[in-house]
Amino acid sequence: MESKPVTIGVAQSRTQKTYDEILRRDDPRWVRLREIILEKSLQTGNFILSSGRTSKFLFQLRQTTMLPEGAALIGEIVVEYMQRFGLRCVGGMELGAVPIVSAISVASHNMKYPVDSFFVRKKAKEHGARELIDGHVTDGEEVLLVDDVATSGKSMFGTVAGVHQQYPNCFVRRALVIVDRQEGATEALLDKGIQLVSLFKKSDFPIPA
Repeated sequence: MESKPVTIGVAQSRTQKTYDEILRRDDPRWVRLREIILEKSLQTGNFILSSGRTSKFLFQLRQTTMLPEGAALIGEIVVEYMQRFGLRCVGGMELGAVPIVSAISVASHNMKYPVDSFFVRKKAKEHGARELIDGHVTDGEEVLLVDDVATSGKSMFGTVAGVHQQYPNCFVRRALVIVDRQEGATEALLDKGIQLVSLFKKSDFPIPA
């Protein structure tokens, strides 16, 4: 089953209101999380990204998402977002999404809004049950996709394909990342009916030219 489309005008408007939808920039949690990312995750140099592109900067966000304080902040923020839209299932592609999904799962329990959570393997296991997806998904429910960074949107498409392969009646209308590098992912996902929102954008950080 294909993802249910989002009305283009509505999706574009919501994308422009990222901070109103997820977290205001004057919220102390946004301020603190930005400080952590600046200290622990933003690197400069010469890098090749998972998309194949080269870059002078890198968001190594597992240094934030696997930090206790960073994980706690992210989990709480995303659960609040899920509550706002009545979402009860969240997942993403290994490896970047795994600590995020785990943080959301724990936060959902603590906030008394338990959600299903899962991750999609890049390749199905060749032993045991040979799962492509690990975790909890109910076929037919709406899934929120998460990841640490969005560049081209390619990894999100892989996640959607994995979900539909094992749970064909699930649908995806929303995706959420910690940082949007502002390099085409928003437009690419919107073209497939998926609204991408982010806690931060590249422009929120001092990126070298």
